Amino acid sequence: MKKAGLFLLLGSPCLYGYAQETLNQDINGRIGNLEARIEKMGQLKFSGYVQTQWTWSHADVSAGKQHDFSIRRGRLKAAYTNTYGEVVFQIDATEEGVKVKDAYLKLQAPAIEWVALRGGIFDRPFGYEISYSSSRRESPERSRIFRTLFPKERDLGAELLFKGPANTLFQPLTLNIGLFSGNGGQAEETDSRKDIIGHLSYTGKPDSFTYGIGVSLYAGGVRLAGNGQQKAYQFIDGTFAEDTALRPGGYANRQYYGFDGRIGVSSMLGMTFLQGEYLWGTQPGAAGGSKSPTGAITSDIYVRKFNGYYLQFVQDVGASKHSIVAKYDAYDPNIKASGNDCRTEGDIAFHTVGFGWMFRANRNLRATCYYEINTNERVNNEQIDAKYNRNIKDDVFTLRLQYKF
Repeated sequence: MKKAGLFLLLGSPCLYGYAQETLNQDINGRIGNLEARIEKMGQLKFSGYVQTQWTWSHADVSAGKQHDFSIRRGRLKAAYTNTYGEVVFQIDATEEGVKVKDAYLKLQAPAIEWVALRGGIFDRPFGYEISYSSSRRESPERSRIFRTLFPKERDLGAELLFKGPANTLFQPLTLNIGLFSGNGGQAEETDSRKDIIGHLSYTGKPDSFTYGIGVSLYAGGVRLAGNGQQKAYQFIDGTFAEDTALRPGGYANRQYYGFDGRIGVSSMLGMTFLQGEYLWGTQPGAAGGSKSPTGAITSDIYVRKFNGYYLQFVQDVGASKHSIVAKYDAYDPNIKASGNDCRTEGDIAFHTVGFGWMFRANRNLRATCYYEINTNERVNNEQIDAKYNRNIKDDVFTLRLQYKF
């Protein structure tokens, strides 16, 4: 008994030390697991915004919808980011249903920060206004020319992103170039041919102002059905003539070029921001409109030369939470025809003057009040609906409330 007691007395510090070491290892292991979980949770972020609005429009009088309440956008975005890139998934929930807006994977090597690869559904890299978030945009909607040429803004494809390395002369440069299906949004592939879209920009931020310029290119086509029942027309000598050189299964040319620029100046008046874009090129559309297809075109194809632009002015009111906005945009879908020379409704040009006011209550809540005056080209001939021999009443007033989180 004495020997056993002596053994326990002498061995208890060792047993205690071993137990303490085991307990510390267990605690450290649990803390490490908890830190790893917290780190993963920090890599997954949720954000979004809701835009609820009331609109009044001349265009809806005949349909009994002169004014209307709606959820213009209800976005929820999930983004998981780590050293190798990110995964983004975004939905848009409104009274019309739930739709996928973004779903893409972006890969980036940790040691090479100046290049990345992105694939999935995301914004087409053309110009400035497409990728400028709707939660930040000062006007309620994008310009008419972008809504016409790039409906739904997004497309299915893959792109390479090149960003000038930090602390070099190339740091202000960004190049996006990729291959896309050309159908827009979430439309399925209809052929094996891909459209090329690219945007090169240069941005700077000196002490008292910011600026940016960019050039864009879109090179693609719209497929003519292979059954021979669909025809393609070109505007030649004041009328549309069949393009006999384009065989069934061939592609009508779809070519866009663009310039974009912007400048922001800070002064005692507040922040002054001016931006604009000019686009021109060749657009295949239908007889009744020049909007880009979101799938295979089933009607005859009308190929037109177009141009269009917009200018926007935003002035903060000193250091207050108020801003005033003015915007002018123009879109001519057929620059070879004007007035009574237009042969289809898809040839008619439009101009829009918009002006409004914004109030930013805080970083989350914003109110916008905006009025648009829309003007169409007047046409008086037997080939165009008689409603276009005057300016159609289609002005729109928007009162919008946005909450961002």
